[in-house]
Amino acid sequence: MLYSDLLRRNAARFPHKTALAMDDGSDSRTYGELHQRALRLANGLSGLAAPGDRVALLSENNLEYIEAYYGVPTAGMVLTLLNYRLHPKEWVWILNDSGARVLMVESKYLEVIADYRSELTSVEHIIVIGEPATGFTAYENVLRSASTIAPQLQISEDDDAWILYTSGTTGKPKGARLSHRNLNTALIQSAIEYDPKPETCFLNAMPLCHIAGYLTPLHQFRGGSVVMMSGWDPERWMQLVQDNRVTSGGFAPTMMQMLLTHPKINDYDLSSLEWMGYGASKIPADVLRQTIDRFGPVVYAGMGMTELGGNMLTLDKAAHIRAAHGEEHLLDAVGKPMSLVDVRVVDPLGNDCPTGTIGEIVVKGDQVTKGYFGNPEANAQTFEGGWFHTGDLARQDDEGFLYIVDRAKDMIISGGENVYSSEVENAIYTNPDVLGAAVIGTPDDKWGEVVTAVVVRKPGTTLTEDDVVSSCRSQLAAFKQPRKVIFIDEMPQTVSGKIRKNVLRDQFASN
Repeated sequence: MLYSDLLRRNAARFPHKTALAMDDGSDSRTYGELHQRALRLANGLSGLAAPGDRVALLSENNLEYIEAYYGVPTAGMVLTLLNYRLHPKEWVWILNDSGARVLMVESKYLEVIADYRSELTSVEHIIVIGEPATGFTAYENVLRSASTIAPQLQISEDDDAWILYTSGTTGKPKGARLSHRNLNTALIQSAIEYDPKPETCFLNAMPLCHIAGYLTPLHQFRGGSVVMMSGWDPERWMQLVQDNRVTSGGFAPTMMQMLLTHPKINDYDLSSLEWMGYGASKIPADVLRQTIDRFGPVVYAGMGMTELGGNMLTLDKAAHIRAAHGEEHLLDAVGKPMSLVDVRVVDPLGNDCPTGTIGEIVVKGDQVTKGYFGNPEANAQTFEGGWFHTGDLARQDDEGFLYIVDRAKDMIISGGENVYSSEVENAIYTNPDVLGAAVIGTPDDKWGEVVTAVVVRKPGTTLTEDDVVSSCRSQLAAFKQPRKVIFIDEMPQTVSGKIRKNVLRDQFASN
């Protein structure tokens, strides 16, 4: 089964039903229209690139994004998603690493891309979504004269459909290759667990450039409708729930906190909500209680990774209700394995850990990435022993719930965004007045964690907090830049010279 088969079948079953609508009412697609436009995109691209080529997409949330979700793989090409919050230099690196021949870009980002055009080594065609621009191909022109007959190609379900880049411990992004089989397995597994209905109305506020974007195809799995927010705004979200009788929404815990603290939280009718799913980080206990008090027992959680095409663990409504009624240890859990994936907690030799013993989470199943694009070294490390190594250290209790105890890759999760400490440290070290640097996450009520730089100055220098942040500003996206800078005289180190970040986290957790 190919990824676009979901859309093809729904177009036949529900041709006139609304599949997508923008939150401002400016545009919408029935399933029939969405399918036709995805086919036009696939055929339009066939004159610009060949099957197997990468087609990159740089855009905020819009309906064209979902057309690309389905249409690019239908052309036998590989949709390569760019996070619009990254620094332009990071876009350049990903575009060059992936060898993308085509770049589809929202018009608001075109000027920045044009400034870096000379650094793009593989891009041959730039297609503009939205306002047309002189010298560039308009997205609608690509579709206008293209056929609505499916391309006659020999596409295997094991061919790449998407590539999503995720930072590694070296600080260089890695392109996770997701096949049609990977994406479909993640969808089917989540559909089994969450059971979206044809009458479901899902309000999407999550960025489509993240793996969380899979929630939109998930809610279309059985013919549900999706209202697409171009960006997150808590009051706008409440208004849309009321106006559209929304039944389901997806969040980062930070977004839930913004809802609960909004002064107009009780001014809107939100009684239609049946599911409120969250992921990206753990939800604080008081936020969970407030959420259940306000919305009822509708909360569930999922844990996944870019490399898995979606979630692999789920903490269901029943577990959240137990937690809200006194079993608060479950708030530390990330869930139980879903139905189509094998999950183990293993020791360094690959042996299963006894109940309660900390080990690394490893995963096997049809949703697991085929590997990282052009990165055999990372593939060898990540798939050691035939299992995908997540880098997350966890323990499992006697009920089967898993609990993350540390992130072996030193990843920080701030507002639902993944930030890798080594990437930020590399940027800080470009300042010649820095003797030592360690980047950690420190607790924050709003963001979950904030990026905190612990820095040792070179003797005789007057390095300031602004100097440190400036070193990052020219190289990294805003969400990766330190929100706190702490100066110390000496780094705590092991006997082998490694910085003891656990000591720094303990020392500055309440700073």
